[in-house]
Order: sequence, then C-alpha cells, then structure tokens
Amino acid sequence: MAKVQGMKNAFLIKTPLQLLNAIEAKYYFNLDTDDCILVVMSDRKSLPQVLALINKINEWGTVIVLNEVSLFFGNPVINENKTLHINYDLKSKILSKSVFNVHRLNRISHYLGSINYIFIGDVRYIYMKHFMNIVPHNEIVVLDDGIATIKIAEDRKKGVLENKNDSVIKKLKLYSKKIFQGVKNKSKNSLCFFTMFDVAPGENDRVIKNSFEHIRSAIDLLPVSDEVYFIGSPVSETGILSRDECFMHMRRVIKYFSNKKIIYIAHRRESAEKLNMIKNDLNLSVVLFDYPIEYQLALIGPRPKVLASFVSTALDSCRLIFGSKLEIISFKLNLTDSPKRELVEKIYMSYKSSINKHFNVISDY
Repeated sequence: MAKVQGMKNAFLIKTPLQLLNAIEAKYYFNLDTDDCILVVMSDRKSLPQVLALINKINEWGTVIVLNEVSLFFGNPVINENKTLHINYDLKSKILSKSVFNVHRLNRISHYLGSINYIFIGDVRYIYMKHFMNIVPHNEIVVLDDGIATIKIAEDRKKGVLENKNDSVIKKLKLYSKKIFQGVKNKSKNSLCFFTMFDVAPGENDRVIKNSFEHIRSAIDLLPVSDEVYFIGSPVSETGILSRDECFMHMRRVIKYFSNKKIIYIAHRRESAEKLNMIKNDLNLSVVLFDYPIEYQLALIGPRPKVLASFVSTALDSCRLIFGSKLEIISFKLNLTDSPKRELVEKIYMSYKSSINKHFNVISDY
C-alpha cells in the first residue's frame, strides 16, 4: 500500500490488544518507524502489560504516555528514546486525572500539525474522538477493540453514528466535558476498519482484513507443551454470571480435561480474590503474562497443545494466527439467567460461524 512520505502517523491505544493490532496495522500500511507516533492512554490495569510490550520491541519513532505529558512545558512529540516505566507517585496520581486529557491532547496536536493516518484503538472513547477532531489528517483507521467492532460497524451501516442509548447521566457528563473542557466529540462520516472480524462497511466506510500477517510471519519453532492454557475472563466481574456460576462451569472444564494439566491464564481485570480461589480451591496454576497472549504464544513460548476459554477475543486472534498449529476451544456458558445473555450469545454466534477442525464451541461438558 502506498504511503505518504514525510508525514507522521498517530496511533492511539488503551489496551494490550489495541497495541497488538496497532503493530499489525503499521506493517500492513507499510509505515516507517520514524513516522509513527504512539499515544498511550491506558488505565492502571492495562498499563503494565502495554509498557512491557512497548519496551520489548522497537516499533515507534515516538512514544507518548498521555498521563506523563507536561501540562505547560516542552515538546511532547520529541522522542527521548528512553525505557518507559510506570510512575505511581502522588503527583502523577493528581495530574493523571482525565480532566487534563483535553489540554494534553491539544498540546500534542499543536506540535504534530497535519498527519497522514490516525489509528484509533477505541472509536467510542471520548478523548480519542477529540484527538481525531482536532488533528488534520487524511484518514481514520479503527483498530479492533474486541467484539465491539462488530456492533460499531453494524450501527454505521444502519446510519447510526452516535450511541443513542446513553443514559441521562452519561449525556450530562458528556455535555459538561464539552462545556468545561472543550471536548470535541463529533463522529466521522467516513472510517476505515482494520479488523479480524467479518463486518460489512457502511456507505462511506471501508474494511481491511487484519490477518495478523506480521506476527504470523515471525512465529519461530518454539517448544510445544502438553498443557492446556485456559484464558480467564472477567465474567463475574462484569456481571455476566455470578462467581459461583463461574466456578461451577470451571469445574466442568477441569473434568473435561481430566487427563491434562490446566494452566489458568489470568485476565488483568479479574479480581485478586477470585484468582486466589482458582489457585487454592480449584488447585490450578495461575499465570499472568507480561505480554498479550498472542505475542506470548507466538514469540516467547511455549505454545500449548490446546487453548481454551469461555469468551475471549484472543480465541479469534489466535485462530487466525496459529491456524492448524493450535487446537482452540470455546466452552459455552449457560446464560439462561444472565442479564447480558443477548450480548454474549452474539459472541458465541460469531465463534460458531468459524468452527473448523481446529476451532470448536463445546456446550456439552
């Protein structure tokens, strides 16, 4: 794909998955490292893994951690080529409040000028929308943010650019941000989706398939273990099921793999109490990887023989990355009494459309 020489490209990310997709987009669009600026807008849960991956690889000409941008002094776009660390001191806690996000983004915009591409990790996030409204650009590219990509693309195809279902409280908060912070949240009429999902574009949108070609091309001959990696997810934390129901399903999974050793891969949003119960009550080894699981399995290793979960975007991405090299299983939750049944059923429907010899959804376990 042709690139515009001499123009910068900005990548705005919040989560490890968005960062991984940003790397894939950088290679797909054939962008020079020196022309790529990464703006990190992660919260405390995501930041350690995000910074670990940034420090592991050299993919960006400039990395800007939004919370660390000076409110008044210096050029935030100058690259100092330093290893990034997490700053948790009191000053950082005070100045990292989102009320300063607009001012910091405005300062970044001032020093950037016009740019080529803006890659957005979460097109619904108010401060990312603000950035794409204040920075002159050629095109907006939306990166995957889990299953939400499907809903956003569907809405835009119907001509729905804004979320009409926001509560009164959310609408009031947005109004106050516009009045007191100067937030600009207008949705764009035209977007490019760089996505692993099969979505149909709206009238003014376009879709580019993310097949993870870069990470796939870099898969080494890493050792393969005989273990099962079970990817955790914040099912009880997000109210999909109660914790007791989650553990009931987990015990069924353990029984299903009665002759295998299961390693439980913790999700960064699972509570410490729940993870301790999984370790002590279910007698499973619990591991929290330093990097996104896709990167961990492809480039760090070892790779398990089986990768499983209840619901996780990693099942989709690993299906594309590893193909026949990895058996992947989604264990279907009983959602009869779940308040989020409709949403999660859509995820299982998307899984079922991709079932093959190496990717399966199991209900009877």
